[in-house]
Amino acid sequence: MTYLTDETQRRAAIDYTRQQLGSGNSLAKFLLEGFDFKTGTVFVLSAVPVSTIQITEFNWGHVPLAEESAQYVTIESQPFLAYPKANSYELITEVIYSSLQESERVCVLENMLASPGDPWLKRAKSRVATHGAEVYHIVAATERLREKIVDAVREAASLPVFTGAIGWQPPDPILADAGDATISTGQLRTLAKTADCIFVGAYDGEGYVVWRVGHP
Repeated sequence: MTYLTDETQRRAAIDYTRQQLGSGNSLAKFLLEGFDFKTGTVFVLSAVPVSTIQITEFNWGHVPLAEESAQYVTIESQPFLAYPKANSYELITEVIYSSLQESERVCVLENMLASPGDPWLKRAKSRVATHGAEVYHIVAATERLREKIVDAVREAASLPVFTGAIGWQPPDPILADAGDATISTGQLRTLAKTADCIFVGAYDGEGYVVWRVGHP
């Protein structure tokens, strides 16, 4: 975790966050409408230490390819050399875990790659909700377990845009009814208004930019 106290770095991180939110789904758009980001703390999470130059190169990964980990995969009968993708799932998991201590808290993650009809969603380990054609992964404070958070982060992870927010449950709690797997516009708007932690994917999936209310 590296806090961005330099104003130039902070401004670059906020600009990048705004760009990511602008490319997201409904929750991201509501977050963008309601925040000016002038206050609060901004920090980055990265799979490897980054230099003062690399720290604001949010669109590129900085983890060297590990030759010994390369494996051949076959796509349409053609072999390709593939490298495992570095990530910071454990780091963002700790941010989410520490932010869900009160019982009315909730974390919502956008999945930019999934569609409600995707068969794999029926086998998802995390709790899934749909909003029209959009898919969201939910972690409520009542399910505050690291393994559940990791499952949600892994299943929601997407490139080039990934957005998550942590805030307070609306008056009509998200997924309060076990038989209801939808999330309404009103619920998304309420969460966006109460969100005190917003994070977006960065470094080509290797890390995150995080904005949070308060000071380091």
